[in-house]
Amino acid sequence: MYIIGIDGGGTKTIGILATKTGQHLAQAQSGPANYHVVGETKTQSVLEDLIADLYAKAGVPSGNDVLCCLGMAGLGRDADREVIGRICDEIGICEDRILTHDAHIALVGGTEKQEGVIVISGTGAIVYGIHADGREARASGWGYLLGDEGSGYNMAIKGLQAIARAADGRDDRTELTDRILNRLELNEPSELIRWVHTANRDTIAQLAEVVFDTARTRDTVAECIVDEAVDELVCAAVSVIEQLEFTEPFDIVLSGGNLIHQTMFADKLRHRFTRIQPEASVRLPKHEPAYGAVLLAQASL
Repeated sequence: MYIIGIDGGGTKTIGILATKTGQHLAQAQSGPANYHVVGETKTQSVLEDLIADLYAKAGVPSGNDVLCCLGMAGLGRDADREVIGRICDEIGICEDRILTHDAHIALVGGTEKQEGVIVISGTGAIVYGIHADGREARASGWGYLLGDEGSGYNMAIKGLQAIARAADGRDDRTELTDRILNRLELNEPSELIRWVHTANRDTIAQLAEVVFDTARTRDTVAECIVDEAVDELVCAAVSVIEQLEFTEPFDIVLSGGNLIHQTMFADKLRHRFTRIQPEASVRLPKHEPAYGAVLLAQASL
């Protein structure tokens, strides 16, 4: 038997083919697989191509006994599981499968077990936790229109709003103005109006990198944006921890591009958790989410 673990994201999809003991045989990457964004036809094509690529790279003929675990945004909901399940049926793959959400496989990959809390800050944001008794809880992750506080998109929008307020004289001047305009090759703050209405969510979220860089120069406006993001992620994590009533030591995994690549941001969160949850072990992920999907499938055997 073989295992395929898939991390289906809004910008890329990563798959791993492994033996039933978890030995890594092949890894492949394809395009986005969030059908809410790219549609069912594109999602089907991405999954089909990805799995074919995995078989080819591993030198394993298709049709073998395979257990698949797909972790994708939204798969905590029955309606989304039905859509992805139908897609899998139509392409004739992964008759034996586990369909779950992306935070679940990220937590399992991060801790190597189905227990603990994961704080994710990437383009979006969410906090998700599992207790040893199987209870689950989540906070945030409402999407960029309703929430996702502490996400890259949220921080980027606050940075753009700070530029607008400074240009009007409604708030303090900030280095964000020059840095973001230079990044976007724009001349005046007013040009941001057209830019922001033509940019997609991921492109806007990438400006969070400029916010972090500016905060490191001690710019008070940028520092405030980063600190507010930390506050929001801590608030969401505390909600999950209280819902699950952890009494024994547990892991808090810091995941997502902003926490993995922005050391300052991760350190701020780690410092806060050390003060308010001293019994928790705060760490970066042990494995990537796609391998978390492999581990989750392996645990079900």
